[in-house]
Amino acid sequence: MLILGIAGSPRRNGNTEILLDEALRGAREAGAEVEKIVLSELTYSPCIACDKCAKTGICVLKDDMQEVYDKIVAADAMIFASPNYFYNVSAWAKAAIDRSQALWARKYKLKDPLLRKNKKGFFISVAATKGVRLFKGSMWTMQYFFEAAGYKSAGRLLVRAVDGKGEILKEPKYLEAAFKLGQEAAAKDE
Repeated sequence: MLILGIAGSPRRNGNTEILLDEALRGAREAGAEVEKIVLSELTYSPCIACDKCAKTGICVLKDDMQEVYDKIVAADAMIFASPNYFYNVSAWAKAAIDRSQALWARKYKLKDPLLRKNKKGFFISVAATKGVRLFKGSMWTMQYFFEAAGYKSAGRLLVRAVDGKGEILKEPKYLEAAFKLGQEAAAKDE
């Protein structure tokens, strides 16, 4: 089983990525193979809304997203992690999600069976503030991204009021929750 971790934070080794790494450790210890993509280390452009992917399922922009598409399709489960900025995912994460229009076209227009499997998708997000509706925007974004990419929302870890780089390390309950989320990602469906 291959678990794909996608790090959507521009800040390397920050709170969100620490939780993602802990989740991937949980998946690995449960017997899964894991791979991590760090979006801020890739070169890709936002979607240009040309609609060419609607006919072919292939994005016309030739950049690092081509490899990301392949990994999303190949994975058995995904853990997507992004900090929460202005009630949504980071710009790095949102640009990659918007570029997944090509996957949407493959699934819904071209009926690609590889994208119709409803594999498990998990979301991890950390925010500095405590708002009641703080994660509503990102949860909707992730739900529709998972659906377009051939996944179903299977779980999430949402952390409020953690801001300074590395502060999450002082919160063992969240580290443990991330580890368990990774184990759940690696669990085979019955």
